[in-house]
Amino acid sequence: AKMLFGLSIVYLTFCNFKILIRLTATDNNINNIRSAKKIASKPQINKSSKKVLHKTNEKVIRETQEVETPHPDSSCLLKTDSKLLVSVSLVIHSTIDRLWLMEETCHRWRGPIVLVVYFHQTNAKNNPWMQVLDWKQACPQVKLIPVPAVQGEEDWQYPVNKLRNIGLNALETQLFLMMDVDFLPSENLEAAIQRYFLPTSEFYSLDNDSQQQQRIAMVVPAFERKNATCSSPKECQSFLTKYRQFIPRSFEEIGPCVKRGSCEVFHAEEFLEGHLTTGTESWLKGDFSDSALKSNIPRKINCFTSYEYEPYVVLPWCNGSTPYYDERFFGYGKNKIEYISHLRFLNYSFHVLPEGFLVHYPHPKSKAHGIFRRERKYGFRKTMDDLYVDFLKGLNKTYGQPILRQCESSNQ
Repeated sequence: AKMLFGLSIVYLTFCNFKILIRLTATDNNINNIRSAKKIASKPQINKSSKKVLHKTNEKVIRETQEVETPHPDSSCLLKTDSKLLVSVSLVIHSTIDRLWLMEETCHRWRGPIVLVVYFHQTNAKNNPWMQVLDWKQACPQVKLIPVPAVQGEEDWQYPVNKLRNIGLNALETQLFLMMDVDFLPSENLEAAIQRYFLPTSEFYSLDNDSQQQQRIAMVVPAFERKNATCSSPKECQSFLTKYRQFIPRSFEEIGPCVKRGSCEVFHAEEFLEGHLTTGTESWLKGDFSDSALKSNIPRKINCFTSYEYEPYVVLPWCNGSTPYYDERFFGYGKNKIEYISHLRFLNYSFHVLPEGFLVHYPHPKSKAHGIFRRERKYGFRKTMDDLYVDFLKGLNKTYGQPILRQCESSNQ
């Protein structure tokens, strides 16, 4: 175990070193965050403009909205009575073939849910919308937003950040958790958010820093279910039908699942740096608070172990504080990482939520994931990697260095 941990540190150091070199070497004269993106059959990087360019018959430009863009129905925590519960929504994006997961999500989460469903017309005919409406009747808390694919847009070009932004614009609550449809929340997640977010916000109000009150990111620990492979949605769904405890529901269940090897930190084997900063090992031991803060304030993250940290976070929906996702990122890769980096450069304070968590449900790999992995054939991974380096340079140019720095070692 010590050898594996040591190798992990070396690997993370190497990855961060590569990014640092690229950040230093990249020309300072790059586009800022409002760069546009066009949809296409095969992406390329135009070295002179640093934009993602695509060849297609129908040119569609999606422009990223900056943090200063007014938010519809924005509602911050500053005027909330501390005796009242804060309102929080799940924002979920999905394709039709994974909507079967929503039934279990609705059982576990009773609060509002904004569901953005992306579909091709052919898929919609094969999967009639009546099927969607059937389970929606049993899930009245869902606000369903269908988004048809642009003509010529292929499955691997899934416009993930555009869908996320559409979901954000439909929010009517003070807080939100952006979640992928293939994750299931613990049954106490909403209650944990309501219990810990407001005291954390009020903690920063002691310094009369209203802006920092709005800039809190509550990290939700993420796990994945192991030892379960399936080749079709029906086969995947059968796991939960046969065994209701297949996906842990409570803090008391997640620990034993990890101990017996049936659960582990999300992508611990495939992409360790994605969630390493969360410090899940300490979380599982019940180390929820920080000795430097009040006992009821969740543990604060003091540094990032990687430039590629991509946790799921609960955020306030506030004008002038909460950014939109950068829609130049699409398909698979870097689309959540860019958002966490944006929050970091906006000097958000990151805290780890006690008790509540998410668990990834096993399913067949998407076509976008396959293209991302087959780098030599498609080159898409390099496209997103290069764009992310440019994005970081743009953040640095716009905001300067963030307060939250890189960890000097793997220990936080």
